[in-house]
Amino acid sequence: MLSIALRSFAASLFVLGLVCSPASSYAQSSQAYQNNLLELSETLGRIHSIRVTCNGQSDQYWRRFMMNFLDLEAPEPGYLRSQMVDRFNSAFTSESSRFPKCSVEATRAEQELTQYGEQLTDRLSAEIAGY
Repeated sequence: MLSIALRSFAASLFVLGLVCSPASSYAQSSQAYQNNLLELSETLGRIHSIRVTCNGQSDQYWRRFMMNFLDLEAPEPGYLRSQMVDRFNSAFTSESSRFPKCSVEATRAEQELTQYGEQLTDRLSAEIAGY
């Protein structure tokens, strides 16, 4: 079951997907926006690693979420999509080494990463909205 913070983070990402539109393509192409996409991809990879460590290989929630995120933000093969995938995968591997077993520290890190992911989502939403 998703914690309240994770549900809030997932809802924030869902709203981000709703506000993405062709009208916001300028914001989406900016370097700051792309940097935030890459940082969010990395954050999702780290969260996914901890979830798999603590809940087992069958918990693919954040991996599926990342796949949907890619379909929204970088639907075509290319540099941005490959960078997003690379950041997700590298972060997953790195976090797996950092937390090889589920622990209090791992679940605390998951909560911190979730909060950071919410901040990144807010930044992306603000850039799309032109703030």
